[in-house]
Amino acid sequence: MTEIYLRLVDLILTPVIMLIAIMLFLRGHDLPGGGFIAGLVFAAAIELTILARGAEATRERYGPWMTPLIGVGLSLAVIAGLIGVYGGGFFHGMWIEFYVGGDKLKLGTPQLFDLGVMLVVIGMAITYLLRLSEAAEAAARPLPTKEGGQS
Repeated sequence: MTEIYLRLVDLILTPVIMLIAIMLFLRGHDLPGGGFIAGLVFAAAIELTILARGAEATRERYGPWMTPLIGVGLSLAVIAGLIGVYGGGFFHGMWIEFYVGGDKLKLGTPQLFDLGVMLVVIGMAITYLLRLSEAAEAAARPLPTKEGGQS
């Protein structure tokens, strides 16, 4: 059974950590950050949920999304590389510029690749952490004893 304070910390900090992960992802091309570190930070937020609510409840909530998330991430990373072929070479960066309210917004294949990396890291890390938590919970259960014999 988890403590009430851990559930409260989960309720408050998980959205904050997820926002930090999104900020790390968005600033990853000009400053330190990017898809890999953003994926790890996002996975840390879900790990807090695993600790607060247990592996079973977290698996019910996020588990069905992990395998498709990995597949989508791999697909996005490959697509980002193949779009560069159109631009002159494999992984050649291509950019689209938008003007929103007088500000220039640039979107390109590096962000698409980083998004793919982020999704793969989130899916793999959460799957690993859920399996690890389930193994720890199974090891903590008492072993059944034989009736009428030695235990």
